[in-house]
Amino acid sequence: MVEATYSEVQEHIDRLIGGVRTELDHDTAELGRSAVPGFLSRLLVADLVLANFLFWLVLPDYALYWITASFFLYVVYPFLFLIPSSGQSGGDGAGRTRGSLAERFGGTDLAEYRWTIAKIFWNSFFINSQPLAPAFMIIYSLNILFALLLGEGLIGWLIIFQSAAILLFYLAIAVFKPYTGGFLDSVIGLQTSVSAKMHRRVEPLWKIVLPIGLAAGIVALVLIAAMLLPGFTLGVIWKSEETVSGVGLIPVLFVLASQIILVRYAQGASSSRLVRRLRQRKIEVLTRYVLAPLEAYRNQLLKADPGVLDRFAQDFADIRATFLSSKVYRMQVQDLAGLLPIHVVVPDLELVLNRETIRLLEEQPGSRQIL
Repeated sequence: MVEATYSEVQEHIDRLIGGVRTELDHDTAELGRSAVPGFLSRLLVADLVLANFLFWLVLPDYALYWITASFFLYVVYPFLFLIPSSGQSGGDGAGRTRGSLAERFGGTDLAEYRWTIAKIFWNSFFINSQPLAPAFMIIYSLNILFALLLGEGLIGWLIIFQSAAILLFYLAIAVFKPYTGGFLDSVIGLQTSVSAKMHRRVEPLWKIVLPIGLAAGIVALVLIAAMLLPGFTLGVIWKSEETVSGVGLIPVLFVLASQIILVRYAQGASSSRLVRRLRQRKIEVLTRYVLAPLEAYRNQLLKADPGVLDRFAQDFADIRATFLSSKVYRMQVQDLAGLLPIHVVVPDLELVLNRETIRLLEEQPGSRQIL
């Protein structure tokens, strides 16, 4: 009976090792791929930069065109993610059979795990927002500069406020990286520290609540202004400035197209570096915390070490959670008609909507993350 049990566990471990090695081989191969914008993309970007510089020299209302286009950009840019890619670029979803690994570890009735699922989508949103930070910070810094030069009164101050909110939003993403485990741990640690101080009455209540209230108010103001008000600001400019209506819409659309291409180009370079780091982190985690323990247990099983089955049963949940947490996010490449490729990190819905997977990730919050 014992020999049969050893044999069954060893066969199971061998299958898992094969799956992990397949995943490692894939990610190692993807590290060697290049999704850097090609010659045509670089040439297009250089031409657009030169054209906008020339327009700035000859068009007296160029600053207003730039500002109007920038708020159009903020409204329409997310819809570019919905445009189907050409299919020429690779990624985790290209040419792979994904069902077997999920079935090997594996949904409905997921309401009780909604926080874990929400955290996965939260991470995906912010990690895909980070590569936008460099380009957006340049564009909206120019907005502030142009608004100060134009001296448009209340509209100018609205533009400055709106642009500053967007700048702060993306600067915070670049600095704090809210998709990482360290960020969430710091928030939880702050909450615990505040609760302890309030419980022990270490300080007067107002000294604890006031700073938190001010910080929360600033965060809420920035979030609302950065995510919900750009459309309102665009409407105010559109109604107040006749220069950008009628024939004036033509240069606005040209500047908008230029901004879209420039942002896409910068996003491609930044997202390529980010995804490369994620893949390196994933390879490190899988090699150290999944493959190495599985191979160690397989060797112990071959030697029939006493107590190995009990130790493996205790450690297996954490090993499995680590493996699944490394696969929850898919890294893909999207392009526009074969040009301007960007890397995106999206939740793997096959795993996210698998009740067994989400249950395991929620029960093993200490599993190693790739983010």
